[in-house]
Amino acid sequence: MARPKGQGKKTKDLIAEKAKVIFEQKGYVGTSMEDIRKYSQISKGSIYYHFKNKEELFLYTVEKTSKNWRTRWEDHANNIESATEKLYLLAKYYASDMQNALSYTVPEYMATQNIDTVMKNKIFELIKPEFEVFYQILAEGIQHNEFESRQSPENLAYILYSTLTGLSITQFIGYNDEQFFALYQSAIDIFLKGIVTESD
Repeated sequence: MARPKGQGKKTKDLIAEKAKVIFEQKGYVGTSMEDIRKYSQISKGSIYYHFKNKEELFLYTVEKTSKNWRTRWEDHANNIESATEKLYLLAKYYASDMQNALSYTVPEYMATQNIDTVMKNKIFELIKPEFEVFYQILAEGIQHNEFESRQSPENLAYILYSTLTGLSITQFIGYNDEQFFALYQSAIDIFLKGIVTESD
């Protein structure tokens, strides 16, 4: 007997919510479906009804978290007019998000995979909601003559996305929270203004 569609979605999201906690605690490799079953108190049959394996469950969990991030970001950004201000807010917002434990499991997951065409598509789907935010701000700034660049908005978005994502490593090399957040703001300064002084 088929279960009602709404009820099935509710159970699926509950499984993902519980799985997120375990992935954050144990990482992708260290988490088993049995761990998720025990913590969620949901039957193995029900979990496998919604997700064929751990990878599918992990990808769904990350995708859902990424979409929630996008929704929260839009709520904050809607009140800001200039693209420059949006970039500084994005840096602050991103610094906070990079302290989310689930963020660390994505590189771990990627390290377990063979980087082929299928994997590249999976990776892009994981980052797409966030990447689109970077792209939209930069495209908007260029369109309104707020930014000037010979690079395409897409290239600029990849550069800035990679920069802000990569800065998360500073948490592990002695930077305190204040320094960590300041680095993200400085990254926007450097991205917009560069580090080379113009000669007379």
